[in-house]
Amino acid sequence: MDYLNVEPVTTDDEIGRIIHEKILNDLHTGFVLLGEDRTCMPEHFLNYAERIKNFEVKNEDVWVASYPKTGTTWTQEMVWMIANNVDIKAGEKSLSDRFPFLELSSLGDERKLYKALNLDPSEYEPDSYEFTKDMKSPRFIKTHLPFSLLPDQFQNGSKTPKIIYVSRNPKDACVSFCHHGRLLEGWRTDLESFAKLYMADKVMYGSYWKHILGYWEKRNSLNILFIKYEEMKANLPEVIKKVAKFLEKELEEEQIELLTKHLSFESMKNNRAVNVESFVEKLRERNLCVEDGAFMRSGVVGKYKEELSPETIKKFDEWIKKNVVGTSFEQEYNLDL
Repeated sequence: MDYLNVEPVTTDDEIGRIIHEKILNDLHTGFVLLGEDRTCMPEHFLNYAERIKNFEVKNEDVWVASYPKTGTTWTQEMVWMIANNVDIKAGEKSLSDRFPFLELSSLGDERKLYKALNLDPSEYEPDSYEFTKDMKSPRFIKTHLPFSLLPDQFQNGSKTPKIIYVSRNPKDACVSFCHHGRLLEGWRTDLESFAKLYMADKVMYGSYWKHILGYWEKRNSLNILFIKYEEMKANLPEVIKKVAKFLEKELEEEQIELLTKHLSFESMKNNRAVNVESFVEKLRERNLCVEDGAFMRSGVVGKYKEELSPETIKKFDEWIKKNVVGTSFEQEYNLDL
């Protein structure tokens, strides 16, 4: 696995101490930096890296790629519904079965978590790699991997499935990621400490900017569509039409109206096929959630203003300008968000 040039994330500075004291637990026992982007990933990822590298991609696949907490679930449900003619009844099946998360099993020692929940891993959650690999075409696949860690067939261009990449203002994404980790991953971090990790590229999936720019730089490829969370909030029907065109699907106006209602925040929050609530309930019953809450919290653009300190927001703005100005993404990013 020399091609990954793996190195452990040290714990001998402020960032390392936050990771050691507030992030590491039985599920995530350590983090490493790997690949050309020096992506920060759980050590457990190394058990799956070779299989993911050699994963057989199919041209009929439809992938949703994103940095964590940027509107992934929302986008998955939209894409699946468009591709399946807004079949609300068929969509009652769990999204994780319809649109699996490729590298889920690589993110931590799930067996320890399932043991804590008194669950049989083989019955409750199959190996995500094997489950995804064995799906019938067309497969719908979710990933948070940066482009540089996608399977080789993406890297060499031998396969060109459709990829929809969704981005979001990193300040909102950071806040959402922190709450997600406290709810589902057992993180004990406070938001201000987590923001330091986020801006230091030492959170799971590494650098927000290397991730987004890795896909953005390939936006002119015919098989890649770039959408934004904020655009979905501002005018969801137009984004639905854009995605439908990309997927070569024609929807009637009635279907667009139905799908817009189905994808509303309240509808998604109450939809047990997508809201992960059954899993959260099991964690909550066994006091494994560090905070009370829900997988889908608010869906509000600019919510970070209510939760981050003015000092941290200022640091975020400086960090954003440093990483955006002078790039091809500069004209696309709204610095006033």
